[in-house]
Amino acid sequence: MMEHRADKYDCVKQYPILKGYLEHFNQVSKNNEIPGLISFFFILGQASVPFVRIPVGGSNLDPRVSIFWIQDTRTGKSAAYQIIERVLKESGMNSEDYNSGNDAALVGTLIPDPDFDGPVRDAPQIPRPGILAGRKGLNFDEGSVILKTGQHNENTTLFLQSALNSAGTGRNILTKHMARDTFSVKSEVSLWITTYPPKGIKEHVLDKGIFQRVLTYWRHWTLEMKKDINQLLAESVYSIPKYTVSFEEVVDFFEQTRRRLKRRVLELSDIAPLEWDEMSESDQDIVVGNLKHQMFQPDDAYVPALMSAIDDYYSAVEVMSPDKQGICSSFIMGLQNYTNVLAHHMAMIEGTWVVRGDHIDMAKEILLDLYGNLIQWLESEINIGAGASEKKKMEGYWISAFNQAEKFDFDDTRGHGWAKKKEVMDNFGKIANYSSHASINDKFKLYAKEIFKDTREGARIFIRLNKDVKQPKGGNP
Repeated sequence: MMEHRADKYDCVKQYPILKGYLEHFNQVSKNNEIPGLISFFFILGQASVPFVRIPVGGSNLDPRVSIFWIQDTRTGKSAAYQIIERVLKESGMNSEDYNSGNDAALVGTLIPDPDFDGPVRDAPQIPRPGILAGRKGLNFDEGSVILKTGQHNENTTLFLQSALNSAGTGRNILTKHMARDTFSVKSEVSLWITTYPPKGIKEHVLDKGIFQRVLTYWRHWTLEMKKDINQLLAESVYSIPKYTVSFEEVVDFFEQTRRRLKRRVLELSDIAPLEWDEMSESDQDIVVGNLKHQMFQPDDAYVPALMSAIDDYYSAVEVMSPDKQGICSSFIMGLQNYTNVLAHHMAMIEGTWVVRGDHIDMAKEILLDLYGNLIQWLESEINIGAGASEKKKMEGYWISAFNQAEKFDFDDTRGHGWAKKKEVMDNFGKIANYSSHASINDKFKLYAKEIFKDTREGARIFIRLNKDVKQPKGGNP
């Protein structure tokens, strides 16, 4: 499993504002540093979406970042949005919560004009936009609602997918068809979706297109991890946190970033501030879209670094079986898009209009870890509470992996019939169709510890079947 500390990343080491923000996040949501780090980009995406488009071929990306965080209950997910919402609102941006609602609540509807002086039946219809309209951080505190079956939930998911299409492409327009009319809104929301791992969630991840548009982070908390957090919370009672960056400085960073981006747009377009403020949002979007090749400029290392990042993403799935390659590689286009987006975020943090190859490298460092984490999770069939049939199957795989390994004898009391643990684990990966070393390690801890005993010879670990372990009937799987 990936390391869950954010301070290992180059961007956190290089940019003090990231480290400072994380100090505040970690006081609210303990031991959730990776969601904390990407929550910074979630906020920065909202700060920059009115002004930034990233050209890709004949279209563009926008700088928003959306998150789907899957983790056990009562582990800090809900608390995390407290600080996200506070930063958004205090820096002049919008935030709302979504719990449930019909299509009208999501997209909007038409209602009789309340200011009409006459019978309601004669009143003209005016739009009442839904929660997906406009620019805002949108918090789905219990995202399992969109994973359930049913027509309503399918509609919700489709609207969310459309809301995440790139601004400036026309594909982020949501339309609701009514009996006599249609109603449309433009969506530039950033989604912060959290959920516990409900039954069947992996199938949803594979089937629903929304997961190709968000950064997915999964993590299981062990009992020991929960105990550690309880102890940390106990230690924090009456303590006074120390910060390298004040909360006011965090808010100021996002405010100043918005102002700097706006000035850049006005300078490049030769539009006066008052003229800009009087323009419709649609006209502003046209101006921003026309400036997409001028707002930022890539250096000579940018494209080679992006190509290298794509190679690294594909390298993560090359060792997989063809069926798993198809599943896991479907996320790479989203990763490629987010690599461009986060690289531009690094430039914004730095205050430069040149996006460099090292910005790509910093983005890739984070995204490659998130991708590895996703792959491990998708490969892991059952992590907790496996049934008897699953346990029997997995134990059979481990026994077969051992039987296929070369055997070694020791001259001392340990005797004969030992195999190198690494070779057994490699064999298991081939038999059970797992490519991730982390997944194989998890399966060993879950299913193999009870059937093997181990010994060490120098730097190598050897294992052997316990005497009471029976060989599976019917030979190797």
